[in-house]
Amino acid sequence: MAKKVTAPPVPEAKPTVELAGVGVRLAAVVYDGLLILAFNAIVAAILIGIATPAEVAAKHEAVVLPDWFRHLILFPAMMIMTWLFYGYFWRKNGQTLGMQTWRIKVIKPNGELLTWADAAGRCAAAVILPTICGLTANVLYGSSGAFALSLLFGFIGNYAWSWINRRGFAWHDQLSATVVIRVPIDPKLKRSVLGWFSKSDDE
Repeated sequence: MAKKVTAPPVPEAKPTVELAGVGVRLAAVVYDGLLILAFNAIVAAILIGIATPAEVAAKHEAVVLPDWFRHLILFPAMMIMTWLFYGYFWRKNGQTLGMQTWRIKVIKPNGELLTWADAAGRCAAAVILPTICGLTANVLYGSSGAFALSLLFGFIGNYAWSWINRRGFAWHDQLSATVVIRVPIDPKLKRSVLGWFSKSDDE
């Protein structure tokens, strides 16, 4: 009687991970930037209202805020607000609202979501190059226009780095040991207005 020979199990193919391109990442940044701008405007309005003397507010007069208030309170508050925005969404599911719209996601190399510390490190890494460019322009030219333009060049340089290195990582990806990937389309998921709301076919 012949023995029945069973074929060895076929190993399952591992899903391939596609890194997000520069264009789609910048589009998500613009989307999120509008939201962050709105949040920071609210924070600024609250802080300015608190710092404005009561007699000035009663007369509805404009007041020029001192430099120490703008540098030591207003600017740090906006930076913290920005970090809270990204940290919340990156910890929740790896996607901000802009990243959901353009189907990209930030994770650690092992596939885990970021922690608050990881989010802080990634945000800090993203401002290193713009800060260096901005300070350099400020020393060389001493104008606010050159400073702002250099910040923009440094910001774009973060992403342009992905065209130089072989693995396709942006500058702040490498510094923070994080990865931004494309999320495949889920046929069971229906998206509505600009990715803000979504629902499944099973619902």
